This record gives sequence, structure tokens and C-alpha cells, in this order.
Amino acid sequence: MIRLHCSNKLRPKLPTNAQGRLPGVNSGVIQGLEALNPISGWHASLFLIKGRNCVICVHEATRFVIYIPCVHKTDFAKLDGLFAEALLQALTACQATEAHLETVKNLLQPLVMDGECKDAMLVCLNQAKACIEQMLWDENTPFEKLPFSKASFLLAEMPFNLQAKKEVVWPKKLMLRLLDEASSCYQRATSHRTQQANVTNTDTNVVSFADFKKTRKP
Repeated sequence: MIRLHCSNKLRPKLPTNAQGRLPGVNSGVIQGLEALNPISGWHASLFLIKGRNCVICVHEATRFVIYIPCVHKTDFAKLDGLFAEALLQALTACQATEAHLETVKNLLQPLVMDGECKDAMLVCLNQAKACIEQMLWDENTPFEKLPFSKASFLLAEMPFNLQAKKEVVWPKKLMLRLLDEASSCYQRATSHRTQQANVTNTDTNVVSFADFKKTRKP
């Protein structure tokens, strides 16, 4: 699953069940593997930008930002799909490779929401909102005409400060590096499963000498 920590503004808008999942989401999520999913661990909030509801999400490990503009009341129940679509579009805008995108598609799982949004991540979310507002102000662009690819690219190139470590990080660089590592791990795991399947198939095709003798005519 993919954990999404929501702010006090966003959490009440989401029609989640007791497990933090949206209606219609497959309940067969593998528990205990959240920490193993490198694209889990997002923080999100709801903002009003030029009179439009907008959801902004920040990945805690890399500070990579995605935003979902013009969110209507009925869209909150579809946040799973909107999140996945926005993430893939943002990565495409940042020149992610086909291998990166395929890895993300394999790692995408249903969102599980809670209200545990950290203060430090709220700072990042507000910085991302300010960046979007600056884009609209500088070019005097209507909100609905802001190119998504340009906005995603600029957000990914915006440096963030890691308060605990007192260092500046570059979201695009960190996210692509994380996906490189995840892609390698996924390929190794897939190769291992294929080898095991081949061994199993080979074993099932081995005929014992006793069985072979039974099939021969006297």
C-alpha cells in the first residue's frame, strides 16, 4: 500500500473507511509491506488557488511534489486514480525513462490515508503552493491554462531544505535515483522468480526410470 498523511484541511474531505481506504478500493492490500515500497510515504493538503480546490502531495523521502488541480467534491472519492495519474505525468515531465515509469506502475498500490501530517512537511506543502502561485502571477496565466508539464518540472527542480539534517535536496534528482534503485531491485526479483519457475517446470518434466519402464511395451 501507499501511505498518504493528510492535513486537517484534506482529511475530512475524504470518504474513507475505518482502514483509511476509499470506497471501491480493493481490500486485498498486502499488509506489512508498506515500509518496503519506496514510493510510499506522502504528505498532502488541500489548498485554494485562484478559487480552485487543489491537492498538493510531497514525497517525504525525496521531497518530490505532485499536484492535482481543480478538484471537485466528487473527485475526493477518486483520489487513488488521480494520484497515480498525476504522479506518472509529473515523472514524464521530468524526463523519467520508460524503465522508471514501468517501475512506478508496478509499485503503485491503493492509498491508505491518515491524519498524521508532519509540521515539517506542511512547510514543504506551503512552499509548493507558493511556487504554483508565483508561476501564475509571473505570467499572468489563468489557472486552468497553466501547463501541467511546466509546473511539474519547476516543482521538481525547486530545492527543499531538510530541517533535521540542515541540507538542501533536489527532488527530481532524488526521485529518479530512488527509481533507479527500485528498478534494479524489481528486475532482480523478477529474474529470480523466472529462474525458480524454470526450475519447477524442468522438475515436472523429469520422468523417473521406473515410470519410463512402465510406459514401454513388453
